[in-house]
Amino acid sequence: MTKQSWFKTFGVLLALTLVISVVACSSSGGGVIELKASGLAFDKSTIRVSAGAQVTINFTNSDQIQHNFALYTDSTASTPIFIGGFIGPGKTTYTFTAPSTPGTYFFRCNTHPTTMTGSFVVS
Repeated sequence: MTKQSWFKTFGVLLALTLVISVVACSSSGGGVIELKASGLAFDKSTIRVSAGAQVTINFTNSDQIQHNFALYTDSTASTPIFIGGFIGPGKTTYTFTAPSTPGTYFFRCNTHPTTMTGSFVVS
């Protein structure tokens, strides 16, 4: 391997490592989460955040029916943590504080509570 090809290979590997690091960081912690409802389904089945993090969800509803994002302690949905307002087609932003206790929580659309669901993992 020539010196020039070694540097090219190293540069490509370094760039890939940086991209993977950015993608990994964007799916956990606090910060902004993009969530979309389309075809009566969420585009994510799992959301990961840090315990006690400030969470902002940019929610896009592409369907012609109202949807929302609601977070509960578990799948019985008897104890709410956060319930976002319903929106028809359009966009809204939900902001709340993640639970301070690590664990797996439950999110859903309250219009479609059995089909639009997911896990909200707090670590």
